[in-house]
Amino acid sequence: MATIRFFTVNSILKNVLTHRFSLLTTRHDKILFVIITSGFSLLFMDVFIPFNINSWYDLSRVSLFNIISAFSFCGALTLLFTQFGLRKWLHMNRFSYMQYFFWAIGEVMLLSIVMLAIDWLLNKHPVISVNYYLLTFKYTLLIAIVPYVVSLLILFARQKSQLARNLSKMNMTKPLSAYLSIEDENGKVILSLQLKNILFFKSEDNYVDVHYLLGGKVKKELIRTTLKRIESKCSCSCLIRVHRSYTINIENVSSSRKTTKGYILQFDLLPDLQIPVSASHQNQFEQYLVNTDIISPFTPL
Repeated sequence: MATIRFFTVNSILKNVLTHRFSLLTTRHDKILFVIITSGFSLLFMDVFIPFNINSWYDLSRVSLFNIISAFSFCGALTLLFTQFGLRKWLHMNRFSYMQYFFWAIGEVMLLSIVMLAIDWLLNKHPVISVNYYLLTFKYTLLIAIVPYVVSLLILFARQKSQLARNLSKMNMTKPLSAYLSIEDENGKVILSLQLKNILFFKSEDNYVDVHYLLGGKVKKELIRTTLKRIESKCSCSCLIRVHRSYTINIENVSSSRKTTKGYILQFDLLPDLQIPVSASHQNQFEQYLVNTDIISPFTPL
């Protein structure tokens, strides 16, 4: 019985650690993370003065607030480098929880080097040693862990709030049994379709190629209009622009596959067709994937 319990706990732990870490995936989240972390650390050190850091330096030459500000500012620059420069260079756009844990440790190690350099400049150039670095790492970790956790909690709460707004918006939109009337450039209704039967729209210069289901078969019709006009006539969140030339019904997408160039979308009834998600729409689509288990039956590969 104890063995079964051990393997159950071990399996749950493994699933949690390998689960996708959904935070810090967008540019906005990364900037917010850096601002909150550096700002909170500045406030934390100025108010609580941890480890009696006011006794570490000669405050007759420079104020403690200026010293703390220098640490916080250089820490912010370091986080900007790791979140935007280093992650891009290492192609680490997404993490599992385990990967992010080790990434955070590495980030603190790099922060420790920067903090050591500042301390070395302010503290009359002491001899640099392994013990000196390990002591700096300990203090950096203990100071950074609070703003790190606070920042991630704020980002998590923000993400859940955005999800709640999206769900609320979906409840207010048209159901899939509703019809979408597609007008031409003169405002004349050319085609009316149930939303659940729409596959995707493809822009063809001054026309839009409408792909839809009729009697279980794929049909298409070319209409002189634009994707923007079609999107403006439909408030349903199931229609998503994924490319300059494509607007898709996400409810009918069978799979999404991540490649080196981005995501590729496919439909069951059109197995040879591959619709790309362009770079300008990738962040929005990835945000959808983060919440896909809750708001849609669609399952990404």
